[in-house]
Amino acid sequence: MPERLDRVHVNVAGEIVEITWDDRDVLLEELAFAEGTKPIRERFEAVGASQPVELDAEQRARLRAALDDWGEDRLQPDGIARLHEALKRAADPDPA
Repeated sequence: MPERLDRVHVNVAGEIVEITWDDRDVLLEELAFAEGTKPIRERFEAVGASQPVELDAEQRARLRAALDDWGEDRLQPDGIARLHEALKRAADPDPA
């Protein structure tokens, strides 16, 4: 059970992505410097153990843009990289 409390679930357009609490903290620290991300930070700050973080389309786009700006080498830990990939899939669900 304690491990479950160390996880944050993010609903990305119906896809649930699990990140660690440490991943969440990294996101909060980095998003403090990204313009227009206050509502996203507030969602992650208010997260509980039972409900996933819910982001609307605009918030998903802003979060993706912020993570794009980080560059691939900074998309660590793995949970943040998985979140970034889910955001890309949500923005372009049929890349064919």
